[in-house]
Amino acid sequence: MHEEIEIIKLIAEKYSEDIRIFFEPSKSISEINTFEQNSGISLPDELREFYQLAGGFDCITAYMNLWSLETVAEHFAEGYNDWFEEGDGGNYVVLGSDGAGSYLLMRLADSHFLRYGDEGEVMEIPSLKDLLCWNIAEFYEIIQESGEDERVADYLERNADRL
Repeated sequence: MHEEIEIIKLIAEKYSEDIRIFFEPSKSISEINTFEQNSGISLPDELREFYQLAGGFDCITAYMNLWSLETVAEHFAEGYNDWFEEGDGGNYVVLGSDGAGSYLLMRLADSHFLRYGDEGEVMEIPSLKDLLCWNIAEFYEIIQESGEDERVADYLERNADRL
């Protein structure tokens, strides 16, 4: 996941005129542990790794944004996920949104990621790394107008099986 975060940060820095990506500060292991204890949400290893590398990010053009731990905890405490399975929202936590009505959910029982679409469709997301790869592909479509970026193109070529 290090490479995906590096690529997204490269895009954020190099193409700031075309894409505005805002990162939250990364979290320490202690801060992640405190989040888990206070919220009752157990994070899988790959999500823990993500928050240590990037504390969340927001971009209007992203396939899916990942919220900060503070936002995740706040929404979970408020029952923000209850609309997914009415009356059964305690089984899911909302981790992010695309800003247009689709949400990234994690099923608490097995830590599987789901994309809940704006029309109620549900799609399994194999891994957080895949989600980040999809975001990179979305960003790349926009930055190609400014010229091809060799590092991003190479990454997408090596990860074409995920797209």
